[in-house]
Amino acid sequence: MTESIQIFLNERKELWLKDRIKKAENATQVAELQQQADDKFSLQEWLPDAAKRVSQLSMVSHPSKFSHPSAKTSSVIAQVKSAQDGYLRSGNVHYPLDVFGNAAAMDVYKFLSLSLTEDSTVLTGFEKDDQDLISLIEKSSLDFASLKHAFLVIKNDDASSKTDHLVKQVYFPLENNEYHLLSILTPSGLITRLKQSIDQLRFSDATKEAKEKRKKNEHDAEGYADIFDFTVTAYGGTQPQNVSVLNSQNAGRAYLLSSCPPVLEKRAVRLPKTDFFAQCLYRKNFQDRFIQLHKFIQLNLNNDDIRTAIRNIIQFVIDQVLLQGFKIREYYPEGWSQQDYYASLPKLQRVWLDQIYATQREDDSEWRNELSDDIARWVLRSYEKVINDAFKLGTGEINEVRQLVEKSLQQAKEFF
Repeated sequence: MTESIQIFLNERKELWLKDRIKKAENATQVAELQQQADDKFSLQEWLPDAAKRVSQLSMVSHPSKFSHPSAKTSSVIAQVKSAQDGYLRSGNVHYPLDVFGNAAAMDVYKFLSLSLTEDSTVLTGFEKDDQDLISLIEKSSLDFASLKHAFLVIKNDDASSKTDHLVKQVYFPLENNEYHLLSILTPSGLITRLKQSIDQLRFSDATKEAKEKRKKNEHDAEGYADIFDFTVTAYGGTQPQNVSVLNSQNAGRAYLLSSCPPVLEKRAVRLPKTDFFAQCLYRKNFQDRFIQLHKFIQLNLNNDDIRTAIRNIIQFVIDQVLLQGFKIREYYPEGWSQQDYYASLPKLQRVWLDQIYATQREDDSEWRNELSDDIARWVLRSYEKVINDAFKLGTGEINEVRQLVEKSLQQAKEFF
């Protein structure tokens, strides 16, 4: 349980010895340095020294040095309750407290952060009078109570309300022309959790594997998620440790998500309120086809090539009309036409455009006959509207177009 403490002290000792032994001139000096290191990093000597230096550090939830490394404010540990209010804020996200202070004393915080158990650190061991920790300290002829009092100074809540001109200030208006002057501090634990979540999302082994499969055009059952349009901010420059411990662990980097309003694209498919032909089809979109149709009619030739060309042009227009109807049925949930807003839409068009009527479309063919008439009339009327000197087309032409529509509906009835 306390092995982590001994490992920590051994690592500190090896680091202290590394450069000094290189400079040693003989074995005697090496032996002296070894003995000096054994004494310096024994629990009996290192722990009281750390207890003296801990006062140079402060645990906080909102460090001021994110605004400016030279800012000095009260040490704030925000006590915020969790609430089901839908906000991503302090209190609703669990994250560790941060630490700032003399960078030379950060080894003390590393010691207090060592794990004693899965859910306990050395610091919480002091707070909760952990028996194994007490036993370890008393075996080293040290007083647990005095060390506890010294180390817990790191969590002392500063009762003062000290701000700094280097911290961002906001004037918050009140009644009677009064205001609060608010100092804006950074929830470093919150932005650390955000960074960890995004890194896990984007750089986990599963995500890397899925991206690799995508490069090879291979299927991945789970796929992967990603976040776009965010930027990386840096705190502390080349010395992130001067800002806080969490900032140093993050190499001074934090993620800033975009807060720009969404770019709304014009909806490609709209629902008809009263008439599909008037509200979902635009004659100008078919203008080029109707101009081609008019040119062939003007030729006044009755041969197979001309008739085929005319039929192909009309067939294209019919297909586009039917495709637009299919898009409505595909993009919108079944039953949309039963809302009061669409009560004025003709029953025929509701049967055609709403997937909820699929069974009725299959059992009853009468709707296809009526729809064929409506589409044929729209095609020929649109030709006359678009072309200024259009030929007047009569019943014969309507019947021919109607037959083309009926044939298209029959061939693709599973869609239309």
